[in-house]
Amino acid sequence: MFEKLVEKVHQKGVERIYWKNIERVLAGLFDTSNFWRLVDHADMPVPYLKVVLEVLSDEGLVRVEADGIYLTDKGKEFAKEAGVAPHVEYKCPACEGRGVAFWQDKEFYRKFVEIAKDRPGAIQDFDQGAVTPETTISRVLHMHSRGDIEGKEIIVMGAEDDLTGLAIALTQKAKKVLIIDIDERLIEFDNKWIKELGLKNAEARVWDLRNPYTEEFLGKFDVFVTDPPETPAAFKAFIGRGIATIKDRGGVGYFGLTLRDSSIYRWKQFQKELVEFYGAVITDIIQDFNHYMNWDYHGNTVAARVALTEQKVPDFIWYKSAWYRIELLPGFKRVNDPISDEVFYLDEEGSTT
Repeated sequence: MFEKLVEKVHQKGVERIYWKNIERVLAGLFDTSNFWRLVDHADMPVPYLKVVLEVLSDEGLVRVEADGIYLTDKGKEFAKEAGVAPHVEYKCPACEGRGVAFWQDKEFYRKFVEIAKDRPGAIQDFDQGAVTPETTISRVLHMHSRGDIEGKEIIVMGAEDDLTGLAIALTQKAKKVLIIDIDERLIEFDNKWIKELGLKNAEARVWDLRNPYTEEFLGKFDVFVTDPPETPAAFKAFIGRGIATIKDRGGVGYFGLTLRDSSIYRWKQFQKELVEFYGAVITDIIQDFNHYMNWDYHGNTVAARVALTEQKVPDFIWYKSAWYRIELLPGFKRVNDPISDEVFYLDEEGSTT
């Protein structure tokens, strides 16, 4: 029953949509009329959701109004005939669905929250948007539980708006933590706290990941952590460069990927590159692990411009990403070329920069 709808979406220039995407939108509309909550339910790039909703509206299945998006009687009947069940959610409230309880180390959590409250704000030019303190602590606890912190040499790359590198250093369990980021403000913030807390195992430096690494980075680390923009060029810069830092005997990488700025088709592309080109294996994908606090410049993004209702800026956490863990198998490939692609932070699937 979805073939006609999918075809009409394709005719509007959005080809990376299939029947499951339509089903998710309809299921979400049983639960909410809010555009941003629908983005959360639908798991597709925001510009794609706009087109899907336009097609559903053209077909008389939804009604778009200033205050929200609603299933029509025809839409409800269509969904019923298509076997679409309303969206339901059974996430654990204690761990927010991550499987890791951030409050299990209360002193660590309290110390980090006190430090993080004064972090620099997000900058649109660098595609920044910080995760919640609970997310950062959960990242560190998850890494520790997987054996990827204690005694390890760790590099945290281009993701320090989340302060993940500083949080890892705070555990004082890693052998070495090197934090690199293009934003001088974040590096100054980290180095201030590294000095103030006497963290001998940590260092922060300014670096643009579009530039190749020098020999001091290549093959020197056990673990890399990053949170990349989701264009193919950025994936190569962040994930590819991260893999290049791993020691010859192999190691581990962590990063986030959304279904807000990437389609499931792009996930397939990235996963294929990880496995077939780089020689990695994906061990963990924890959906919606990373919860991002709403950033000040959201109203100036493509996402805000294409939203179909008057609520252009959400007042709740809607932007989430999956937490990936990969292991590098013997014979994995390092790539350390310059990244010159002009499309680095934003392309046809991205909209939140």
